[in-house]
Amino acid sequence: MKNLVSIFSLLVLVTPIFAQQGSGSQQILDVQHYEISAEVLPEEGFLKGEVKIRFLLLEDSVSLPFELNPRLSLLEVTDEEDARYSMSFDGFESSRLRIRGSGPFRKGTETTLIFRFEGTLETEVYAFLDTPGAEPAVIDPKGALLLSEGNWFPSHALPLDAASATIKITVPLGFTVVGPGTLESIETVGVSEIFTWESQQPLTQMPVVVARFFRQKFEDSTIPLTFYVTEEFDRDLRPIADEIAQMLEFFESEYGPFPEREVNFVQVSNVELPSTGGAGVILLDSAILQSSSLPVMELAKRVARQWWGYSLRFERSSDAWLQDGFATYAALRYFEVKHPDQFSTELAREAVAALKYESQAPISRGLELQAGSPQYKSIVGSKGAWILYMLSQLVGKQQLNGLLGDWYRRKAHQTANTRELAEFLQERTGEDYRWFFVQWVESVGVPEFRIDYTIYKLRDGGFRIRGQIRQNLELFRMPLDIRIETKGQPEEKLLNISGQITSFNFPTETMPIRMELDPHGKILRDSERMRVAVHVALGEEYQAANEFITAIREYEKATQLSPRSSLAHFRLGEVFFEQRNLSTAANSFRDSLNGDRQPPWVETWIHIYLGKIYDTLGQRQRALAEYQKAINTKIDHNGAQAEAQRYVKEAYSRPESLIG
Repeated sequence: MKNLVSIFSLLVLVTPIFAQQGSGSQQILDVQHYEISAEVLPEEGFLKGEVKIRFLLLEDSVSLPFELNPRLSLLEVTDEEDARYSMSFDGFESSRLRIRGSGPFRKGTETTLIFRFEGTLETEVYAFLDTPGAEPAVIDPKGALLLSEGNWFPSHALPLDAASATIKITVPLGFTVVGPGTLESIETVGVSEIFTWESQQPLTQMPVVVARFFRQKFEDSTIPLTFYVTEEFDRDLRPIADEIAQMLEFFESEYGPFPEREVNFVQVSNVELPSTGGAGVILLDSAILQSSSLPVMELAKRVARQWWGYSLRFERSSDAWLQDGFATYAALRYFEVKHPDQFSTELAREAVAALKYESQAPISRGLELQAGSPQYKSIVGSKGAWILYMLSQLVGKQQLNGLLGDWYRRKAHQTANTRELAEFLQERTGEDYRWFFVQWVESVGVPEFRIDYTIYKLRDGGFRIRGQIRQNLELFRMPLDIRIETKGQPEEKLLNISGQITSFNFPTETMPIRMELDPHGKILRDSERMRVAVHVALGEEYQAANEFITAIREYEKATQLSPRSSLAHFRLGEVFFEQRNLSTAANSFRDSLNGDRQPPWVETWIHIYLGKIYDTLGQRQRALAEYQKAINTKIDHNGAQAEAQRYVKEAYSRPESLIG
């Protein structure tokens, strides 16, 4: 009976990816083109506009579905002959609306509807909270950030139903508008300017940013780079431009020409970004531009989406990993080639990120996990990238990377799905990898290995190891590397794991000492070490969101699993320090010093924090001794040396309390 259940489960899992597909989500209509004309009034937080949507009917229907931000009012809907259509929202705060005409809409007809809308999109923030904004469509006196997720204009099923677009935005003189595609014109009319951005290629994202921008252009790249930064921005853009130029050159060598004529980088405020750009435009938030060290990995992901996501588009919600998983893998490839000394570190970080929420949903949940959410980034982005990394171990690293380039060039400016990828790999390699995608894309769970073995000394010389490898997933199947440490040279073996128990019988020339599973880190798997890392990573996520109590719980789980984890104790100390619990913070920092002291930079920052605690308590000499210890480590992680030198010259003092 158990076997029957397993077989039934496998069939259920196989069906979503490999069943015959039609339009991908049984869409009623397919949008061909958006013609958007809107005016943004920053001082009033006001937006008004009109959009003409040309679409093809795929099915007969009595009503048509669209989306619009619930804070905007839909004034009227007409066609090109000025006939009026009725409209209704699903609820008071719903963004989903239905359009009905005098009769049913007929399959195969091409129709254009004109939507007129207006409303206020003022920001909803509190002055005393320095936390990232989460509104995807907002207008304030400094400008506007209008993302597709904010439904700032009537639209249909973005990013799945991509369409070409003409976006014409009117703003007061002094403001600049940046959008997707190519800037076609800037027209001055009285005290206003009209910016027209156009894309002949279908767009999956249509972000528009309005601000008083200073424009800086770099012509020495293979693709012209234009940066739009605010007048207050005072950093040198050359380092980031040089790194991006290398990324563009690398991705072009991997996948083919840049999909657009140019690329624009736009500064946005301290905001959480569910999406980070569109065709020819990449958004750069404060986490990127104000970082003490260049966040190369995040930059590479955003640049890679120009190929994976904006050019090759995913067909269904469940195929979203073809954008974010592939872009993350492309970023890892960039590190592997251009920054090989950092590759293993970035790969390990993505493994930890992948395991944070891995058990909550399979990758095939896609957009249902809400693009930009921590769960989406973990499951679709990081785990998606690791799937490709594991696939490269099966296919061959060079061969897979070449195949991905070929597949991109075949599907550029088209939609794609996971089934097509599996079929392409089978066509080119002769191997059927459907089992791999079922196992990793349609299922949750990662293996945790345990090994039992006995060593035998043979009469005619040599040794033999017999045993079993156990893991927790019933349908798991994967080649596993095994390193056997011996008194002589280490020996490596390959074992095909299938099911929960796999037996092995290996000969060795010299006396075995121990066995190491997956020594090169080719499989995304669970272990005590990874669980510690995941709890620390979750704690960091909660700490960044100022959810200190939840962060403390995660760090404490890590210390319970690994009492000598210096990083877990250090993070606990940081939280207690932020809460002004100085005695407990100092104890946590000392526990960290008594741990494994990994990573090495932890020791440097412990001494800096202890120095701050002693300065706060008025013990200047003890504080100076701690700052000097930090300097003596010579480790400059996140500006540690400058921080220590600063407080050697001038004692640390904590910010004033609310009552002075």
